[in-house]
Amino acid sequence: MVLATSTNIYCEQNGAADIPMEESIRMCASAGYRALDFGFVELNRQSALFSKDGWRQEILNFRQIGDNLNVKFVQAHATLYDFCNESSDTGHIEQLMRRSIEGAALLGADWIAVHPSTHTQNGMLVPDTPEINVKFFKALADYAQQFGVGIAIENMWGKTPDGVKRYAIRAEELAELIDAVGRPNVGACWDTEHGSIEGVDQPNAIRLLSGRLKALHISDESGPEHVHILPYMGRISWPAILQALADIGYDNPFTFEIQHYLPGVPAPLVHSAMCLSLEVGSYMIDRIKAF
Repeated sequence: MVLATSTNIYCEQNGAADIPMEESIRMCASAGYRALDFGFVELNRQSALFSKDGWRQEILNFRQIGDNLNVKFVQAHATLYDFCNESSDTGHIEQLMRRSIEGAALLGADWIAVHPSTHTQNGMLVPDTPEINVKFFKALADYAQQFGVGIAIENMWGKTPDGVKRYAIRAEELAELIDAVGRPNVGACWDTEHGSIEGVDQPNAIRLLSGRLKALHISDESGPEHVHILPYMGRISWPAILQALADIGYDNPFTFEIQHYLPGVPAPLVHSAMCLSLEVGSYMIDRIKAF
């Protein structure tokens, strides 16, 4: 099992502009990470090229940087797309979603995490939400198949902007969605911080997903305003989660998504803090192996 981190581990500093993707990749490599989850959410925020004709070359440049640093991109996170609720820029966002998938292939990533969507109207959940998601992910999986990329649908948290509880918070909903899509390149990405915020029994969720589980977003939380922080710095009880991962024989990347771990850390301490995260992740993998 390889330890990885999302490139968003080092993308924000309080009161400053976003940290460029190349700098994040280099810092991760300097700290000792050899596997990364590429964040298309952050790239879309930073890069003017991602929406233009030269976007493929930019992605290939990141791949070359990784190769030069002996770093592999083992998974990715797609740009965000609320596909159940159309807007004036729906066509543009759908294009960026497809670019995320092709971009993952260019980077060499096998799986890309994609958020499901919740159909709302007049402040209420529309019952066709599961059906829209099934249709969307069937089409997306078929598109991704031509690039050899798998779609890892992520468990959700919280409410929509109009106050509706999001779809696919529970592992049961996520499993039903994956099974209904019925594509071999569709599985689950389990986000531990999302599960904790929602009070999900995470060991049971992991066991329920079992062979469907293709990716992880590992982070802790200490309340709704302190999320996606380094494990053991929040309120998640980790032994039972690690035991569940051992029980199902999970051997895909063990990936941190801890973008709120470093924003307040002074620049001279960032490298040391990133090295600590590597130590923590290695310890967690060792515990899984011990179980």
